Amino acid sequence: MLPLGFLDIASLDPSRSAAFYEGVLGFETTTGVHSRFRAGNIDGGFPDLLRGFPPVIEVLEPGDILPYFEPADLGEALESAVRLGGKVLLHPVESAPGYWVAIVADPSGAKIALTRIDRQAQ
Repeated sequence: MLPLGFLDIASLDPSRSAAFYEGVLGFETTTGVHSRFRAGNIDGGFPDLLRGFPPVIEVLEPGDILPYFEPADLGEALESAVRLGGKVLLHPVESAPGYWVAIVADPSGAKIALTRIDRQAQ
């Protein structure tokens, strides 16, 4: 089983979301261009749906919770997703040097991100 690599909570106001989760659940948060959080052993972020990375924010809606997983073979995982009734919402794009992300929806519409990280490029 793949471990959860990262978790995004899509937001129209990342600073406000950070304050909410910090106040209600005790998340450790940082705000700025990329608002982030840490909750126990989970790292995550609040993607800005108004000013964030266009390919990603175009497939997210306010309140979407997007878990990130890194399969052994990103292409194979995308093919499996489609074969099993899912839909590719975002084909792989390089969101940072060496960091590729794709977004799929399962048959019921729940979204997940699949990543490929070239650790030598970082």
